[in-house]
Formats: sequence, structure tokens, C-alpha cells
Amino acid sequence: MSKPHVYNTEGVVLRSSQLGEADRLLTIFSPTVGKFKASARGVRKLTSKLAGHLDVLTRSHLTVAKGRGGLDTITMAETIQAFIPAKSSLYRISRAMYLGELVDALNPLEAPNSSAYSLLLEGLDQLGGNIDIDLMMRYIELHLLDNSGFLPELHHCVECHKTVSPGAHHFSPRAGGLICHDCHRLDEDTVSLSLGALKVLRYLSSSTQGSAMALVIPQPLHRELAGLLAGYLRYILEKEMRSLNFLYTLGLTNHSEPVGSQVGRESAVLKK
Repeated sequence: MSKPHVYNTEGVVLRSSQLGEADRLLTIFSPTVGKFKASARGVRKLTSKLAGHLDVLTRSHLTVAKGRGGLDTITMAETIQAFIPAKSSLYRISRAMYLGELVDALNPLEAPNSSAYSLLLEGLDQLGGNIDIDLMMRYIELHLLDNSGFLPELHHCVECHKTVSPGAHHFSPRAGGLICHDCHRLDEDTVSLSLGALKVLRYLSSSTQGSAMALVIPQPLHRELAGLLAGYLRYILEKEMRSLNFLYTLGLTNHSEPVGSQVGRESAVLKK
């Protein structure tokens, strides 16, 4: 069904670049329209009334005029959520930018995906809280992958389809999940996967966010999970995530902020 000449939606600005002398080209993610591109005319002028409502990673009500040449134009915008706490430090905003880039990469143009939109809002909102932020990012990554049809197989060997025995498993980004001890010799791209990492991946992929955030993950396991999912995303997207490289460059891939009252509690899942 084609869009009307003027339509209303809400959306989060994922990307922004200069267009002409005073305009901006925006990539916006909407629950009803999906990902779409639109121009914001005159938004770089100091007198623009739209500017503050169209910042990157801001959620706004939008009125959009359908363009004759294929590029729509934002005519009105009103902020719903600016996610200020998620932008309060370099540690947090770098992860917010990564989340926006991941949503952008996993969603094609004009393919509505309300579940992915809800995950984006959930992630941006939680980034401002006193939580284990990296654990939350792993949860969001897995659920965005599941939502996009790319969740790795975490219970059976993707080659022989047998149930993988605990402690005898590897992970193959190429094959899309677990490889048993016998089959990993046939795949040169497998990486080792600890039992703790496998348990956490299984739990995060099937749990609610509230349950997932009750976990306490030791630093070595955090690093293993982050590296494993980064490698998997690199393979399926066929590109490096620029914001993730930025995190590594700044040394922000480890916990740089406290995680509040969760520090010191035992992880129930790791004891199972």
C-alpha cells in the first residue's frame, strides 16, 4: 500500500548527514514505516524550529511529505524522548551509537518491524540506568538477531544436528552457531566457546530483559561474549561496525562505569 502525500509517524533518527547548504539527510526508524530516508530542510540554520527534535537517537512525532523524486521531507517534528541519560557520558553514548548502527544494519528500507523498534527504545532507555550496560547490550544484540532471523543455533551442532554435549563445543560464524567436537575439525573458522558463555547465550536469547539483567557476569566472560558476538555480526553483515571499532579504539569495551547494586551478586545461571 503506497503512503499518502503527507503522513504522520513516530521514529528514532539513526543517522544524519549534511545535505546542501542548510539541510540534513536523515535515516529514521519507525514502527509503522520501517527504516526510511528523509530530508530536513533548513535544519542546520540557527533559526530552525526542527533542529532539536531531529538529533541522532532522538524519538519524535513526525509529519512527513512524500517526495516526488523518492526522497521524503520532514515538515514537522516534536520530541517524545531525547534519551538524555543515555547520552550523559562517552561510555554510554558510544554504546547508544552502536545500538543505532546495529538496528540500521539489520533492517532494510521500508520494512516495518515494530519488535525491533521496541528493542531499540528499550535499549536506549536502559542505557541511562544503573545497570550492567554491556550485559544489556548482549541481550539486545541477541534479540535483534533473533528478530532478523539470524539468531545463531545454540543447542545443536549446525553440521551434524546432534545435541551438543556440555564442554565439547565450538562456535562457527560461517555455519551460524554451535559446532560439536567431532565436526569442528572440518571447519577452520571455528572458535572455542566456554561452557559459561554458552549458558549465558542460551539464557539471554530466551529470557525477558528483567530476568537477563539479574545476571552478574565476570570480566573474562564479558570479554568472551562481546568478542564472539562481534565476530558473528561481522560475518553476517559482511562489514565492520564503525561504532564498535570506535569502542575498541577508546578502550571502552570493558566496564568503565559501576553497575550499582549488582556488583558482588552471584549469577544463578552460571551455577546451573
